[in-house]
Amino acid sequence: MTASSVQGRVHLQYNDADESNGLASNPVEAAAEMVGRASEAVLNSVVQLTGKRQIRALGESLVETIHSSLDATAVAFVAVNSPIHFPACMFPKKNALPESSLLECVQKCSRQKQVVSERHDDSVLTAFPIMVNGNTVKVLLIKSIMEMSEHQISLLTGFARVYENFLNVMLDMETDSLTGLLNKKAYYSQVLAVLEDDDSAVCEQSGDPKFFWLVIFDVDKFKKINDTFGHLYGDEILLLVANTMIKVFDDEDLLFRFGGDEFVVLLSPRTKEKAREVLKQFQKEIAGIRNDKLWPVRCSIGGVNASGAENPTDLLVQADRALYYVKENGRGKIAFYCDLLDDGVMTNEHFEDDIELF
Repeated sequence: MTASSVQGRVHLQYNDADESNGLASNPVEAAAEMVGRASEAVLNSVVQLTGKRQIRALGESLVETIHSSLDATAVAFVAVNSPIHFPACMFPKKNALPESSLLECVQKCSRQKQVVSERHDDSVLTAFPIMVNGNTVKVLLIKSIMEMSEHQISLLTGFARVYENFLNVMLDMETDSLTGLLNKKAYYSQVLAVLEDDDSAVCEQSGDPKFFWLVIFDVDKFKKINDTFGHLYGDEILLLVANTMIKVFDDEDLLFRFGGDEFVVLLSPRTKEKAREVLKQFQKEIAGIRNDKLWPVRCSIGGVNASGAENPTDLLVQADRALYYVKENGRGKIAFYCDLLDDGVMTNEHFEDDIELF
């Protein structure tokens, strides 16, 4: 076989590969086209990412983009200092990360505020810090078989910074400026996203089913507090209420302030009795908010079974009806909409409510 025939065969194979991939036959042109396609893919991903208008959707978009773009076994956002705004972890479906190594890698990334890459068994964990006001609030964690190249790390660092910038904007849009809780604007998208992924049809050993519960409450006679001591003092009470919510409720629960003294919580799956227990504990903690000026603080609570619901607005109306019943019958108590229906004190009829969501 002559040298020219070998060259001819190699050239033929190269051309066949080029044609099958749709690339130019000239190596320089082929390389330029590959770079162009990669740049286009990155640009499209950024466009998709920046088109999101809710915190949860923004995170999900980035997770899915990275998972589909890289040879990654799993991708997750892990909340570090802001459990209110995100679930503890966010994965693409059917992916998981090892808990022990996850925590170790995440904590190291959070402390050092820089990219951390560590090998665990047959995988590599790479963590990217997400910063807000100089503090790590999330960690983007990627599990892969091979170590990432410098180019991949640089690209992912860029994605993290884009996400970080938009997260700051969206936190301003979707969180309450006084308490830091999610606000009314974030309610519909946040609750709808949770309910769409609802797989809470689980039973405890007792056989009692666990459900999501949407509860709404306000501070009893809050207007009197404002009128007696002034709005600054009232704001202080609202801050103490919000801090008590963060203390009592779980990281998986969504916490909202709708305005004034009106608060909403989406409780993660619990039995009705467990939901009632945590709400009673919350009322007990609230009653401890006092000083030499203030009488004991109380709150009235209305709730509704949220599992299987399709419309977060309807849930809010039903929980508000239960709250209204409590306020009309002594205040300071807890009522579930389903119990009021079963007891015959309320009918499941549609009526116009004065709640304004947006």
